Amino acid sequence: MEGLELKDISYRYRKSDFLLEVEELSAKRGEIICLLGPSGCGKSTILKLIAGLERPFAGVIRINGKTVNDARGGVYIPTESRNVGLIFQHPALFQHQTIVENVAFAVKAQSRDKRTKHALKVLEKLGISAHKDAYPHMLSGGQQQLATIARTMAQDPEIVLLDEPFSNLDTILRESIRAAVLSVIKAESITVLLVTHDPEEALEIADKIYVVREGKIVQCGTPYEIYNAPKDAHLARFFGRLNYFESLVHDGKVSLTIGSINADGFLDGSRVAVCIRPDAILLHDSSDTLAVVKLVRFFNNMIYISVGNSAYWMLFLGAVLPEVGDVIRVSLDSSKALLFRL
Repeated sequence: MEGLELKDISYRYRKSDFLLEVEELSAKRGEIICLLGPSGCGKSTILKLIAGLERPFAGVIRINGKTVNDARGGVYIPTESRNVGLIFQHPALFQHQTIVENVAFAVKAQSRDKRTKHALKVLEKLGISAHKDAYPHMLSGGQQQLATIARTMAQDPEIVLLDEPFSNLDTILRESIRAAVLSVIKAESITVLLVTHDPEEALEIADKIYVVREGKIVQCGTPYEIYNAPKDAHLARFFGRLNYFESLVHDGKVSLTIGSINADGFLDGSRVAVCIRPDAILLHDSSDTLAVVKLVRFFNNMIYISVGNSAYWMLFLGAVLPEVGDVIRVSLDSSKALLFRL
């Protein structure tokens, strides 16, 4: 298989009881994979195992069909022979070299002129060729990180591993640099694994998401699958603002002040977690359900409403945002509600 494969990986941290286990992880050539999870869950360690900076106690790792780790078979290919690019949060450049010299340094054995030509080509693709003769201290943090990425790309890696490389940049710059970098990498059909703790980033850029929790992959799927069919309430709450309630099933349904939800597959009397995303609550002029507006958020059209003795976040799609104190009519699209056993 062209791309990346991890199978039955096991790794225990030094002087720790924390165990990382990856039953299966795969990425096709050219795919962008996001490893998503909170700090300390093991996602960065997965990158280090792929890069060869750490060695698993069990399992197999293959890159483009070549086995680079097989604990049982005694196979271990060192980092420098894996043709893998690894980029961290902070820029990593030689301060005494210009940007083009930094990038050319990474080019595989060629004449000096050819290395420089290749380096300039990569800098051009990433939009920073105008700074080729500058030294790192003369550039902004974002430009330095782009130069670091350019140096990695100049190696012509088979896989690029990104450990939150954009997290230290401000929001607007982060989004523009991330889009530029990933479009260049995607055009080269290079497999990408990106570590992030930001659910929005994962949903926006990934072809496939692996959610990591306490050293284990708890769910894998496309952004659509992960967002719309999370495995549990914890995952549902991880992806953006959510209305969360705990309730009981009665007569095959769960009743809330805003509406009822079918509870097929749950026994009467079962305790359930109810997760309702703001876009499941709709403005509905003919509805009998009245809601009082408590808060209005202009930037993302979010409003906070009370219905009876319960409160909900709602994505308001009307032409004009209501004001605090207004009474509106709403309904619930119960097909978008999620129920989980407690």
